Parts: sequence; C-alpha cells; structure tokens
Amino acid sequence: MNMQKLAAIYHQQFTTEMAVVTQYRISIAIWILSLVTEPIVYMTVWTTITLQQGAVGGYTTGDFAAYYITWMLVRHFAVTLSPDALEWRVRQGEFSQLLLKPIHPIHTDIASNIAYKLIALPIILGMMLALATLFPPTYNLQLWSILAFIPVMLMAYLIRFLSHWILGLLAFWMTRARSFFEIFFVAEIFLTGRLAPLALLPLPIMVAASVLPFRWMIAFPVELLLGKVSPIDALIGFGMQVIWLGLEIILLMIVWRAGVRRYGAVGA
Repeated sequence: MNMQKLAAIYHQQFTTEMAVVTQYRISIAIWILSLVTEPIVYMTVWTTITLQQGAVGGYTTGDFAAYYITWMLVRHFAVTLSPDALEWRVRQGEFSQLLLKPIHPIHTDIASNIAYKLIALPIILGMMLALATLFPPTYNLQLWSILAFIPVMLMAYLIRFLSHWILGLLAFWMTRARSFFEIFFVAEIFLTGRLAPLALLPLPIMVAASVLPFRWMIAFPVELLLGKVSPIDALIGFGMQVIWLGLEIILLMIVWRAGVRRYGAVGA
C-alpha cells in the first residue's frame, strides 16, 4: 500500500473517529480529571519537601512544578490504546471483523487515538495554565529543544503505542494476560519518570530506564522540553528512540502474524 493511499485512509478514518470520540465527553472529562489529579499530588509532595529542605538533587520548587506540568502534557500526547482493549477484542472474537478490512487494525486505533488527543488538548492546556498559577514553574525553554520536541514526542508516542499493542496481542496465546499488563504498568511508573525525575532515582533504575524503552516514552520528551538535555544527548536519545521503534515494528510483525495464524486455527 503506497503512502498516498494510506494517507487517504487515515484521513477518512480520522474524520470518522473524531465524530465518534465527541460522543464520549463524559469519559474524556473523567480521564482528564485523573490526568490532572496525579501531578497535583506529586507537586504538593515535592513542594512540601523543597520548602523544608531546599533543592532536591538540583530541583527547586519551581523546577518540580515545571517538570510535572510538562509531564502532564507529554503524558497526554503519550496516551495509547490499553492492552486490555486488545485482549477484550480477542476474547470476544472482534478480530474476525477487523481482519476483513483492507488495512491493518492498528491504523484504525492510531487514528482514533489521535482524534481523542486533539479534542482533549485545549482542556489539557487550560489545566496546565491553572496549575501554573497554583504552582509557579521555573522554565528554561530553548528554541532548539522546542523544535526537537515535536519529532521526539511523535517517536515517544509510537514506541508506547506499539508496546501496548504488542502486550495486548498476548491474548492470542493466553486466556488472561492481565498479570503481564500489570507488571509492565508498574515498570512504567518507576522507569518513565512518573514518580520523580529519573535524575533523582538510584543509578540502577536510571540505567534500566535508558536501556529499556521506558525512558524514551515519557521522561526523555519531558527532559528535552525543560532544557535538561544537551543537543548531543538529544541526538543520542533520538537515536535510541529510532532503535526501539524499529525493534518494536519487527516484533509487532512477528507477533501479529503468529497470533493471526493461531486465531484462525482456533476458529475464533
């Protein structure tokens, strides 16, 4: 399938999904509320600590505020389809209909996901401004890092999306793959800079986050936008993203083909 035809399919699917997503305003509102609540808790904790002890690992109160406000934006862009949704499709036999379509089901999911992001983005930006008034951030924005953030964030999103999609496909072989999802989500909490900036965590965790794909999903875009990454380190980080995205594409192709063969053999 050539790129022009694929782009036309994406445009059509995106338009359809935009109409569908707008019908779920309540679910979007609930998600946004949960997305805002978490950084508020973290900022409250770190603000209390820094006011009592001063800077922590070089991070001041304003630095922590900037980190988590930026984290909220990156987290929104990095939202993907839950592996549970894919598991449900397999168990309910929904893949039978999806396999009849002329495009890979992942393209439909990406289009739907992007539609959600665009609809919710104005609200997210408003929430960020509100948080900035409650927790004044200290930013050191640089033009090059802002421009580099766009491709880096796109790569981060695709890495996380494919990770969740591959996890969901485990349902082809397992009746319940939820335990594997939970292990992955716990790793995300510690290795994506969710609890605290990776620079404040023990060295083994930092190394694990950098060797595995977790840092490149969320922490790296946050660090880049905050000016915590040098141009050379940004290039190295982008190279790591390219490597991980390539590996995940190969793994997805292998798992998808094997899973579809098993799905068809079982006769789901």
